[in-house]
Amino acid sequence: MYRFKYYGDPQDYALSTAPQYYGNRDAQRTETLGLPNYVMYTVAVEPKFTELLFQHIGLKIVITTTVGKLVGTLDDVSTDHVTLDVLGKKHHIRLCEIVYFEIAKESSL
Repeated sequence: MYRFKYYGDPQDYALSTAPQYYGNRDAQRTETLGLPNYVMYTVAVEPKFTELLFQHIGLKIVITTTVGKLVGTLDDVSTDHVTLDVLGKKHHIRLCEIVYFEIAKESSL
């Protein structure tokens, strides 16, 4: 079966010689710009994973992310991130960046 293949400039394959129209870029916009009336924010939630994280609040854990490992005390779990206390400094890690977590062993501290 014959299939049309595009090679190069689209004007070479134009079926009609219709004039091209270009908008006047110097014209001033007349509509008023404003914020949208209804904005809906969505978050991907993994209920079982966050439930397991809730069970480990206050424990020393190792969180492996897409960029590396962090060892610290799990401070808080939210719908989109966890708070890990590493040597007194709080790290907020997005849930979508966590690959896995485990309880920290004494040798990894």
